[in-house]
Amino acid sequence: MQLTPTLSLNVTQQHLIDAEDSSRIELSYAETAVLQLMLKHQGTLITREALLEAGWHDRVVSASSLQQCISVLRKKLANYPDIELKTIPRHGYVLHLATKDSQAAKLKQPKAIVLFAIAVILLGLLLGYAYFTHQQAPYSETSISTKLNHATGEMTVFSPSADDKLSVNMVNQRLGNQIAHEPNWQAPFKQFSSFALLNQQMDNFAICPDYQDNQCSGKQLINISSETGHGSKLALSDFLTTKIRMEQKTYNKLDLPELRAHQGDLKEQVYHGDLYFSIDDHRLVRSDIRISLVNLAPDNGIFYFAACITDEDCYTTPIRYEIRGQFKRTTEKWQQRRVERFDIDVSKTTLSSPNALSDTAQTIYLALRKQHLTQAQLSFYRIYQDDGTAVWQLPLVNDNVMWMQRQTLKL
Repeated sequence: MQLTPTLSLNVTQQHLIDAEDSSRIELSYAETAVLQLMLKHQGTLITREALLEAGWHDRVVSASSLQQCISVLRKKLANYPDIELKTIPRHGYVLHLATKDSQAAKLKQPKAIVLFAIAVILLGLLLGYAYFTHQQAPYSETSISTKLNHATGEMTVFSPSADDKLSVNMVNQRLGNQIAHEPNWQAPFKQFSSFALLNQQMDNFAICPDYQDNQCSGKQLINISSETGHGSKLALSDFLTTKIRMEQKTYNKLDLPELRAHQGDLKEQVYHGDLYFSIDDHRLVRSDIRISLVNLAPDNGIFYFAACITDEDCYTTPIRYEIRGQFKRTTEKWQQRRVERFDIDVSKTTLSSPNALSDTAQTIYLALRKQHLTQAQLSFYRIYQDDGTAVWQLPLVNDNVMWMQRQTLKL
């Protein structure tokens, strides 16, 4: 494994060798394993936990063992200024290697000119492709007026750009497949605002009651998803009663008044809400969800996601799903809407194994298990935000949309 044009790492024999003078630098097992992991992911933050696991697998050692190992490696690499083992306080380490300018200088000029010309052509093609794909919004956006048990509201509807545009009647039909109209019952709110994400797999509705003056109160938010064409046609009166009962037990909400007055250097943005899955006439399943963002720089930082899944009569044992990692934030334009995209480099996921699953919970658990086992990168989208709430698109079960309360903590 090459670190510089002359210095390489021999993992099997546990040493560094300099081809310029054939000199060797002997390494311990831990030093070799730690350097190998950092070299595989050069330029990327490697957590202390990952480095301890690599260097001292199945052994219990203190954090000082890793600090000592890094210190020794720095001394052994002191004669190679192109190699830097950088400490990221409280998080881990990053290996930085200088660019190989010396190798480029050895290219003969005609060869360099040809390579430069090829690079210019490829760059032009890539920029053209990026521009074209950037212009193609993943969703078509439509705004419609709708009703929910005599309450009137505005709904922003997202559907895949490749699909035919949905009519107002079709959107209302798909909403009615989730929440049935009750002619003799008046909703406990007069107006609302909502977002819908409708595709061939899932119908998702995020509703804020009593939305006014471009602000959502965050009270009694309604987030409901089902497989397309398989909604339970819930009575809103019954659903709101069940919702209140289920949300008496909270798993992920962080709302401690004592923390609000705390002053610290870091700001944590905390989002919390409940997403309900309703499929046919099966048990209603609740997912209590929390998202936390800690900015370490303007557009990147630490990301945490947690979901605890239960059903209305406690048949499904709680399923706990967590994601931790680093996020990078960019901005996209979906037609006329500016959307914030959070690409997550996942460093750790945990998924508890349930003892029992209802029919609806099976669908959710299998989607989460596939994600848990296969995906090292995920993308979350923040499509709306006001003073106290936000709407997120989550990569949970074929993508879901959710209206969440938000607060800021100073750490």
